[in-house]
Amino acid sequence: MELLHEENKRKPLEKELLCSGLVRFWLDNLKPSFGRNALHGAKTENYENVMGKLFEFGLRKRNPALDSRTAPFREWLEQQIGLSNEGYFPVFYRTLVAAFLVLTGYADDGAVKDWVLRRLETIYAFAKEGNLKKAYVPQNSSFPRAFRNTPLLNPELYPNDELKLPWIHDMNAFLYAPFILEDAKLRAKVETIVKFILNPEYQKLRSGYGVVRHQSGRYYAMGWSVHLPAYFEPDVSARDFGRWLLLLRLLGRSKAAEEHIWYKRSIETLNQFKNEDGLIGFPREFLPEKRSGCWVLGHRMGLEENRRVRKAIICESTFRLLEIISQSA
Repeated sequence: MELLHEENKRKPLEKELLCSGLVRFWLDNLKPSFGRNALHGAKTENYENVMGKLFEFGLRKRNPALDSRTAPFREWLEQQIGLSNEGYFPVFYRTLVAAFLVLTGYADDGAVKDWVLRRLETIYAFAKEGNLKKAYVPQNSSFPRAFRNTPLLNPELYPNDELKLPWIHDMNAFLYAPFILEDAKLRAKVETIVKFILNPEYQKLRSGYGVVRHQSGRYYAMGWSVHLPAYFEPDVSARDFGRWLLLLRLLGRSKAAEEHIWYKRSIETLNQFKNEDGLIGFPREFLPEKRSGCWVLGHRMGLEENRRVRKAIICESTFRLLEIISQSA
């Protein structure tokens, strides 16, 4: 479905999709719950994992089944963007909800567009300078012992909870929002952010960025940075393989990424898996479908209903390669 861009070809397939037991399973798991443990996490029913799966199955805006189930989340975001940044990481949760709405076709909805543009301006303003020399500050006496081996991110990088560094969810929104990709000025800002991410200084940051001091005075481990597997290392580990594929599909939509040595080397690595028929067959463990795991980390890569047969893995592997190639900027 995701490889088809013609509307007249998508409609009949969408009807077939809704007959799939696998698609129905994930649709049924999209429930209007907005607690931090409902939107974000490793459970099957977490919003981020359900929406990631529905995105890959090809469900999009104007599909009645999807529209009705996403309506509460779109309403929630519309309410949220007018509120102050109080509570547990409100900026992160608004960004997460908006990003998956972008992926599934709701980028032009008022609240989604407003929030994504707000994040774009925040991150671009920092990325264009690209100064990471003071990314971390010394730990003080109140710093929790449990985090003593994790660096403290400079509070200047997240005033009022507005993180100036990109989350992976930001990049999903920026690189899939048509109103950004079709606007030369906005797209140039995204390319600046991508170049910032591809810089070795960014990739040397702690994965997940480290620990942040919340407005309440409590400390939390941050996550969801855009660190690239096999950037410094020669090979991709089996554990990171699924996330690597998702990042290649995402960053392949950027001209700056396409021209970078990391991306070119990654495509060469992928092509090594081709057989003489031009098909791809990754080892099964490279495409995990875990009972507990985050879609954005590549823990939920299954697309076929019967994955026990080798043919299913070949179909999924080949689809992943074609998907990456088709995203070319």
